Order: sequence, then C-alpha cells, then structure tokens
Amino acid sequence: MSTSQIRKVLLLDDDKIQKILVGKRLLRLNPRIEFVYFDAPSDALNYLKSESVDLLLIDLDLPEMSGWDFVDEVEKVSPHSKVILQSGSVRREEIARANSDVRISEIFEKPLSESDLNSILGL
Repeated sequence: MSTSQIRKVLLLDDDKIQKILVGKRLLRLNPRIEFVYFDAPSDALNYLKSESVDLLLIDLDLPEMSGWDFVDEVEKVSPHSKVILQSGSVRREEIARANSDVRISEIFEKPLSESDLNSILGL
C-alpha cells in the first residue's frame, strides 16, 4: 500500500504524547491524511465497526487487552487494514512473532520517528 492509498490512519495508544507526536509527524508528511486516535481498545473497535481505515498503528501495551489481542479483534472488523505494531521496548520474541504473523506489516520501537513514518507510508 503506497502513501497515495493511505488516506486514513488510526492510532491506538494510551500515551497521549504519542498521539501528539504521531499526529503532527503524519500531517507534516501528508496533510491530506485523516488521523484518528483512541486510547482504549474497546473504543477503537467500536469505531472500526462502522468506519474503515487504511492503516492501524497499535501499541502492544494497552489497557483492557494486549496489542496482540486487539489484532485478533481487528481481523474480525477491519481485515484489510495495514497493521503496524509499536512498543516502548520491543523484545526479540515480539519481533519474531510479528514477522511470522501475516496480519502484521511491521513492528517499531516508540517513539515513531519521521523516518519510521516515511517507511510506513512508503515515501
């Protein structure tokens, strides 16, 4: 999926600083991108039941459920969205799990840099 195909991005992260950083960086790279943010998995899932997004940026450490559990739920309501995982401390086991899971496009360590977002958006 190239950047021209990514029109709507959903960030799920309980860290509001990440919301600010990712939102500003995304919009600087492509001001036409619609950016939505949720800090609770249940709210994001409810949103995805009625709205489609092109890209999901999911924190692995979430309230209510893990990022992995959220990916399982996303598969039911938004199976065609590109999924990127992120964590403040990415462990080798998580990298291996992400690399072996066809639903996951990539995994990154937080905070996502502008370079990371360039890569994610295909710029």
